[in-house]
Amino acid sequence: MNNILLSIIIPIKDIDNWESNILKNINLFKKLKISYEFLFIYSEPKDKSIRKLQRILNNENNIIFCLETGNSIYSAMNKGIESASGTFLIFIGADDLFNKEEIQNFKNTLINNQESDLILFEVLLKGQNEKQEILKNTEGGIASLVHWTLGQPRIHQGIIYKRSYIISKKIKYLTKLKVTSDYIFTSEFLSFKPLIHVENLPIIIFNTSGFSSRSSFTSNYLEHIKGFYLVPRLRKYLFIIIISRTILILYKLIISFFQKFIGICKRIF
Repeated sequence: MNNILLSIIIPIKDIDNWESNILKNINLFKKLKISYEFLFIYSEPKDKSIRKLQRILNNENNIIFCLETGNSIYSAMNKGIESASGTFLIFIGADDLFNKEEIQNFKNTLINNQESDLILFEVLLKGQNEKQEILKNTEGGIASLVHWTLGQPRIHQGIIYKRSYIISKKIKYLTKLKVTSDYIFTSEFLSFKPLIHVENLPIIIFNTSGFSSRSSFTSNYLEHIKGFYLVPRLRKYLFIIIISRTILILYKLIISFFQKFIGICKRIF
């Protein structure tokens, strides 16, 4: 019988800079009276930083290392789904930190909402100037009153997914996408109209320097279009995605042009 409440899935590669974050998260969960497991998905067996982490965690319980040779962060996440045993899954990066100020409330929310298919939390965005901003995962807002394809939720680190729901609906991450497969994954999940619980708790602190931040908004929006085309269930929303993303791309390009124009004028005058 499965008695693991939460599986924390973390794709890892070259993690020397983030080893301390990983250990902080593990130590935080060790203090909780909750059944959990950490799944570290890696693709490079000779990665010295991963071998070092394996030695450090050799005697720890609830730690699983899984080799996935697909060499993609999304193939690693799919491997995590296949290997996990928890009722709920959360996907985070090696640089992400669980918010210790809210960890007890986080635990209680999981325990009290096991009938939910999706639990939406807030996250804390930590910028380069150390300023923290709360980002919400919510069903509310003007955009999502139109449709969830245009609005929230979309902050992957703050979303808890029920594993049995993912498996029963055969939802997978698209490995053909570079940076937005998490958004497509959540969109497909939501298209089945799951039972959702929203909790106003910032459970994760994450940096602005993630791999997706290095991709342009144009590339991201074009991937949205590609992703909705590749998923048969989402293809009926493709027209909405094409129109909305085209408008957003044009809007951002116009704003960027005027910002540059104003900057040039200030230097001249």
